[in-house]
Amino acid sequence: MKKVLLTITLIAFATISTLAQCYGITFDELEVTEENAADIFGDGLASYNPSQNMLTLQAGFDYHLSTNFVTINTGRDFIIRLEGDAAIYAAIECGDNLSIETARPFTLKITANISGSALKCPNLMVNDNVTLDLLSRNSSSELHALDCTGELIMNNAILTAEVTTARLAVAAQRMTLNGCWLQRPKGGSINPAEGGICFGDGTAAKIVRITTEGYGIEENEQLDEESQVLKCFENGQIVIIRNRQKYNVAGQRIF
Repeated sequence: MKKVLLTITLIAFATISTLAQCYGITFDELEVTEENAADIFGDGLASYNPSQNMLTLQAGFDYHLSTNFVTINTGRDFIIRLEGDAAIYAAIECGDNLSIETARPFTLKITANISGSALKCPNLMVNDNVTLDLLSRNSSSELHALDCTGELIMNNAILTAEVTTARLAVAAQRMTLNGCWLQRPKGGSINPAEGGICFGDGTAAKIVRITTEGYGIEENEQLDEESQVLKCFENGQIVIIRNRQKYNVAGQRIF
């Protein structure tokens, strides 16, 4: 009887130990565990730091998945850090608030085909120097390039989002742009009724571009003094002054 109890105890302990090693991150059937976290694919291009809850992607990271998903469910705010340009050809479903960061200008490209939105998460923050390129191909109408159920925050970063067959490229309830502006759709904004970025008339935008260049008003160093463009901050917001008129970062006139 003692041997049986000891065997059961050891099995239970081994099972608990195995479960404790999993971090809630999967690339299709590959789970990120304590054993592979330092070099997830064995090529030195992807690693996970559990204490920082950070997935680091090196230059040249290129992951392809025809079906299923990359899933992230750690129960904490999650970080993707870029140490070079990286590409993921798979739909990413993230149950955590997500932020993307880099020390130098790098691009993360995420392309999904049929199976889901290119990137889905509750809230998304894209930080300085990051270019996030999202594409959802051949997806149904309820899918998006970016499905952000809460707030999209862009901090001096670039976003390109496109759907080929769906209606709405970026689904979000709120959007904050710091040091960047909505270039496309021109004059667009978040439409609460549609639940994402739309044209000024409320039509869903299939292509969205947020950029750090120009701030929505063309600048020309050769213009006379009256026509020159000035940028300033008022009440914590960027205001562009041109021909003595004020505009916001979307190029809309402020009265």
